[in-house]
Amino acid sequence: MQNSLVQFADDAVKEAVKAGADQADIYIQSGRESEVTFRMGEIENIKEARSQGYGLRVFKNMKLGFCFSSDFSKSGMRDSAERAVSLAGEASADEFNGLPRIENVKAHSDLDLFDREIADISTEWKIDACRRMEQAMMDYDDRIFNSEGSGFYDGETVTIFADSNGRQYNFRSSYCYLVCRPVARQDGKLQAGSWFSFKRHFSELDSPEDVGRTATERAVRMLGARTPKTGRVPVVFDNITGTSILGSLLAALNGDAVFKKASYLVGKLGQEIASPLVTIVDDATIKRGLASAPFDGEGLPGDRREVVSNGLLKSYLYDTYTARKAGTRSTANAQRGYDSLPSIGAFNFYLQEGQHSFDEIVKSVKSGLYLTNLMGFGANPVTGDYSLGASGIWIENGELAYPVEGITVASNMLTMLKNIDMVGDDLKFLGPISSPTFRVAEMTVGGG
Repeated sequence: MQNSLVQFADDAVKEAVKAGADQADIYIQSGRESEVTFRMGEIENIKEARSQGYGLRVFKNMKLGFCFSSDFSKSGMRDSAERAVSLAGEASADEFNGLPRIENVKAHSDLDLFDREIADISTEWKIDACRRMEQAMMDYDDRIFNSEGSGFYDGETVTIFADSNGRQYNFRSSYCYLVCRPVARQDGKLQAGSWFSFKRHFSELDSPEDVGRTATERAVRMLGARTPKTGRVPVVFDNITGTSILGSLLAALNGDAVFKKASYLVGKLGQEIASPLVTIVDDATIKRGLASAPFDGEGLPGDRREVVSNGLLKSYLYDTYTARKAGTRSTANAQRGYDSLPSIGAFNFYLQEGQHSFDEIVKSVKSGLYLTNLMGFGANPVTGDYSLGASGIWIENGELAYPVEGITVASNMLTMLKNIDMVGDDLKFLGPISSPTFRVAEMTVGGG
């Protein structure tokens, strides 16, 4: 199957050139995904799906044409090539259109992103894993009375890129994912929690029991939550909420937003935008990384890049088109599906871990918030203003004291980044954006 798709990619690009394109590239994805979901002792869903498709991008007289299809026949290929070229003829010319320039750099080939074992996991094991998560959840605390469900998800994908400059790359990837969502009750009030384990290789997946217990701990610890008074206090972000700041920063690092002056980071390249403790990395090359890839959506080799280094802004993120508009080079950050044109995104995007343990960070706070959950969409990439609904654990005299909810946390992104005064040593790669625990010296926590 993979070899036939590689040949199809080569033939489709040639067909596009034959149809009149000056340049062309193709992006193919073929794969399967499955899920088993379970709730309160009963199976809810068992699904498996397979899909494949390709997107053909062409340039003719500096004009762009694009079409995507799931028809892999020769006639389908010919039709897609002709349609893409025809669409280019209707578009406006743009001097920045075109494929990346060929560079003598090869895509990475040793990222270990595919695990053959995942395809062999039986449905019986998946059902049993969900049952074990819920059993561990129920056994952990008698205040657990319900579940929003548990699930096991897995899949694998073949990704192929080829262009009319003679570049051709492909790779296989896989993933598996456990999630559990318990609901706790005390004095008539409910608290939901969740936890998950997401890996490229099955052997690295946390046990269902560990996922169930961790999810339950997060639910039970919020029982009896109260609302603190409004004030300006230190805020400690955990591994989950810390990714919120990074995600907001990522939107501001987008080279297209910077070019359009729609980012609070415009004009700040080379300047100090964060504490010297802050180094933020975008890395496509982490072995078994959850967002690793040997090449980006335009066939440029992935790389490791410090976008913020010891507080200094070192780089924006670009695809080829936006880089040309900005008069610079692509940072190989084009993201793409077979049904979409390239757009700017990150790979494994994370805050580099620091020197402080979790206990040291908590003990440093006399009165403040340990932030464990954020809600809403209150981060503005243009102004940097940041305000989100939140919940967590209140810290008193260096100890986790009691749960709090019904609050907001607010500041400005640049102020927050500069006020990060402790960074933990507990970086966990839980998803495409990852963070250790860290402390912001002062934020407004709005409560009662």
